[in-house]
Amino acid sequence: MTRFRLFSLSLLFALLLVFYLSFQVLPAGRHGFEFFSPYLPFTSYLLGVDQPTSYLVLLGNDAEMRANGGFAGSYAKLTLSTKRLEFLNPRVLEFSPEISFQDIYVPNGQIAGLFVAPPEPIQQAFGHGTWELANADWEPDFPTSAKTLRWFMTKGGEIDPDILALLNLSTIQKVLTLVGSFPVPEYQATITPDNLYLFLQGKAELNFFPGSTQKKDALTAVGGALVKKIKSLSFIQKLHIAQILYTDLINQNIMIHSTNSSFQSLLEQKNLAGVLQPEALDTYSLVETNLGANKANAFVTRQTSHVITLSPLSPLSKGDTPPLAGRGISPAPRTSHVHHSVTIQFQNSSLEANPNPPFHYGGNYIAYLRLYIPENAQNLSLTRTPEASPSSAPGTNNFALRTIYGLTEVGFWQITLAGNQSTVSLGYDLPLADQKAYTLAILKQHGLVTSPQTITIFGQTQTTNLTQSFYLP
Repeated sequence: MTRFRLFSLSLLFALLLVFYLSFQVLPAGRHGFEFFSPYLPFTSYLLGVDQPTSYLVLLGNDAEMRANGGFAGSYAKLTLSTKRLEFLNPRVLEFSPEISFQDIYVPNGQIAGLFVAPPEPIQQAFGHGTWELANADWEPDFPTSAKTLRWFMTKGGEIDPDILALLNLSTIQKVLTLVGSFPVPEYQATITPDNLYLFLQGKAELNFFPGSTQKKDALTAVGGALVKKIKSLSFIQKLHIAQILYTDLINQNIMIHSTNSSFQSLLEQKNLAGVLQPEALDTYSLVETNLGANKANAFVTRQTSHVITLSPLSPLSKGDTPPLAGRGISPAPRTSHVHHSVTIQFQNSSLEANPNPPFHYGGNYIAYLRLYIPENAQNLSLTRTPEASPSSAPGTNNFALRTIYGLTEVGFWQITLAGNQSTVSLGYDLPLADQKAYTLAILKQHGLVTSPQTITIFGQTQTTNLTQSFYLP
């Protein structure tokens, strides 16, 4: 499994190169990038003008979802050190990037003799007895997970970077679709958006042994060829690449955390920091974590339906005495409540129950699900079908409750067998004095590109693919 995850190293390299070359054209295209204007005061910090700025970029393979994106099996360190060219326009910058790459299990393996109690689902899934860097992306509030990731990184001998970022495989695939094919002479191969994954995976799996440099050699060859290809792209193509990165940033498929408090505050203000918090009277979110040690998310689809109804309380019966009547205190008005019913259907199209590399990497979808609902939710109900878990699944059919991030978290295991489907049904009530006061926020999971939702509110139906969080009104 470790060697399989190494493939993501090369894909991360590809994205960093694209980002670097694309960013160079942004000043000239500034009229189309008003989004970036609030960040101009941080240019020196982001580009390392006054002093080098370090980036540690985790690559999430979203075929294996974790709290804030895909499983991060590898990462890159990028240092930007910039100087202004005296003989050119002062707005033109010369970049001097220093990039290195590493497997997540290298610093993970350096954390010896350090016991950290893992979250219970992590312990149930892997039984390691202690928490590890490889599974540190646990909390769906990214600033919280980022601090945990930083802690484990430093304990494993890594840097605590100025910028910690998480990028997903799906973003890289979008970029490569635009870049197109390019030759790699060292391997007499032509890389395309369709075969890059399999090419690099083969180099990671075939004849691999500890200490082997074949992965690094393939990375160097593909990276060098990709640089040449990117440099040959037109100005407009580079702007399109920048637009892909921009879109995935605002869609929270790219996560960023900074040690610069002012810059981090700006990210939070712009809703780009991945903060989990109540955003409406009725805030709902589903967070999926694949703990099956496979790439089942590549085969899993989901469809969620919400039905929200208003249920007025029955009026006082004739002859009833309102509470506090006769004591000079007006009774509180009889309030209504809304009932929020949620049904989530998972479909797993994987052909096999277990991974069979290099032919198949899917399997049963063994997921720990967390539903976030309002803190004041009442009359909670949760049912799942099928009810029985396979013998290989960790945990039980019970669910755990806790209050966190100003919300109620409902956590439980959900198994969707290969070639089958499963269903989760959730219901809860919220007090509401006036129907017009009702507001709804359906928050997307960070890094989960799409999750179709049908919402029926007081008889009116809307739909969304949840590429961004949904708000009403």
